[in-house]
Amino acid sequence: MCINWLNTEQILNLTGTRKGEVKIGERVQTWGSDGLESLEAFQKNGARFCLLGIPECIGVLGNHGNPGAQNAWEAFLPAFLNVQSNRFLSGTEFLLLGEINVMELQKQAIAVDTTTGYFLQKMHVLCERLDVLVSPIIKSIIEAGLIPIVIGGGHNNAYPILKGVTEGLGLRHGVHCINLDAHADYRVMEGRHSGNGFSYAKNEGFLDRYFAFGLHQSYNGENMLKALDIAENVGYHFSEDIDYLDRDLAKALEFVYDRQVPCGVELDMDVIRMMPSSAISPSGFSLEQARQFVRRSAEALDAAYLHLPEAAPQNDLESKMVGKSLAYLVTDFVKALNKKAQS
Repeated sequence: MCINWLNTEQILNLTGTRKGEVKIGERVQTWGSDGLESLEAFQKNGARFCLLGIPECIGVLGNHGNPGAQNAWEAFLPAFLNVQSNRFLSGTEFLLLGEINVMELQKQAIAVDTTTGYFLQKMHVLCERLDVLVSPIIKSIIEAGLIPIVIGGGHNNAYPILKGVTEGLGLRHGVHCINLDAHADYRVMEGRHSGNGFSYAKNEGFLDRYFAFGLHQSYNGENMLKALDIAENVGYHFSEDIDYLDRDLAKALEFVYDRQVPCGVELDMDVIRMMPSSAISPSGFSLEQARQFVRRSAEALDAAYLHLPEAAPQNDLESKMVGKSLAYLVTDFVKALNKKAQS
């Protein structure tokens, strides 16, 4: 696998130890720890979730966006590792795998002259190459019985994640998915980028039921809305039409719920008000509402994975904000699934 593994020493260097306290960074499992060097071995050793970073902005650039999504994984790590290990969350349920090695693709993307007429086409080609890296890793994680939690990068990675989950589970018609997002990311299949991950996945049989929740009326094109209208097993709800979040979200969860087919949980970080991202907005959900979405989704569904893309911190303050926000969302997801498993 094309992964830059994280070892115990690297993780402890990011963890601020303190007498009388235990941090998650002191409890997470890492590649090679305890002599374990297969995903299946970690699953047998008590790991349930596999944390994976994708430090890239290729798909975002290919969708006329701004760079920065490559920084989210690095911002997440210290915030997450310094969460307290306590009665609510141990940390031993995590395998902290590392990041997909996308350095060469990322370098090529940044080096392309944005003024050339071939810029977008080049990004689309690089995004396709990124897909080829991501999907087999997700498939391996699923086959090992672990739940992927994918941090960073653009929303283009929804496609290879859905593909990897579908192939890992051996599903005939694809996995289901709910997406909290200001944009449906169901654009025309004009070449791969962050705006068409779900349309590609749907077209190629890796996505069955899809619900986009919290869309902004003014930032989803009419052609895309028409495509959503005619697509089979696809639903959406605008943020402007939300009267009671719990009630409206319950309807969305009911749309994708299936006892036989797991459901992916997607949360585009630009749906959170003033979150540093390529599509930062003054209007959106609060972090508390985003956390509620993650918890409710984990409680209601047979969650196949959690994907948190599009955060794009550009300085120290933004990195701290992004890192801690991602840490809250990840721990909420895991706590909800742990609680459900114990009930």
